[in-house]
Amino acid sequence: MPTFAAVTAADTDRVRAALGRSRLGGYLYPGTPGGTAVLFDPPKPRFGRISRSRLLDPAFDLAFELKAPVWVLEDDGRCAGATACFAGGGFRELSWAADWTPPADPAARAAHRAEWDAYCAKTAEKAGLPDPAALAAVRNDPAPDGSRPSGEEVLRRLCAVVGASDTAVGQSLFHRAGPRGRDFVRFEARRR
Repeated sequence: MPTFAAVTAADTDRVRAALGRSRLGGYLYPGTPGGTAVLFDPPKPRFGRISRSRLLDPAFDLAFELKAPVWVLEDDGRCAGATACFAGGGFRELSWAADWTPPADPAARAAHRAEWDAYCAKTAEKAGLPDPAALAAVRNDPAPDGSRPSGEEVLRRLCAVVGASDTAVGQSLFHRAGPRGRDFVRFEARRR
């Protein structure tokens, strides 16, 4: 199932209070130890399309209000991704292509892995994560039998590393009118 959701390690009460100032409505998944999940309503298109910045704006607003990172999770079956939106501005993106294969040459593979580990270490530091190696271990390398984790599996592992609920993985208000599951609570956009 496609995913477009935001997750944070912040507790539900803090997230609920911050969403009271949101310019976009949606659904909140409350009461989970280990963070909160949010499904934002799709923003209205401008000039016939929705820009990347308009997709990320609600997560940036939430991160600013929480003073904590908010991770936007995306998966369309071909590529899974996570964008860490930081309270002070800025972001870091991680992505996993479904058909990615590591380089066959051992030296090239080692160089690629070192680059990934360094990027994840910087991302973990900026996000305040205690274990950069855990973030770098979220990979979709093929197993010897050729199988590999799905985008949803990768995003669930990421949620565990960042201390967030994985309830919203496989959910998107771009593809459904509402969330699957009755534990989600509707919140409305702040009136302008």
